[in-house]
Amino acid sequence: MARTSRKAPAGTDDHPLRFEATVHAGPRARALARVADLDLDRVPDPRGDVRVLVSADELARLLDDGYEVHVHGALRQAPLDPGLVLDDDEAVRWLEEMVEGIPREEGS
Repeated sequence: MARTSRKAPAGTDDHPLRFEATVHAGPRARALARVADLDLDRVPDPRGDVRVLVSADELARLLDDGYEVHVHGALRQAPLDPGLVLDDDEAVRWLEEMVEGIPREEGS
């Protein structure tokens, strides 16, 4: 059966690649709860799996530690678009819109 592969985005020194992956207990049966102790960027997973966003070095460390890792995609790390960043006044205005109509105690 032929498999189609998607070309991963190439990383550069300025924008290295990060890999979105799920971590599973491997052949050496490492406890998945220990992944939290590894100080990795974890992201919510709809199925309750341990999903991480890791560098190639972190990926290799997970494998060396005995975990089974399923890579789902590669993402180029890049600076945040400045247009997405709110200043303090904009953040307060957004928050006020979100809580409008919710009863508050006096002084809060």
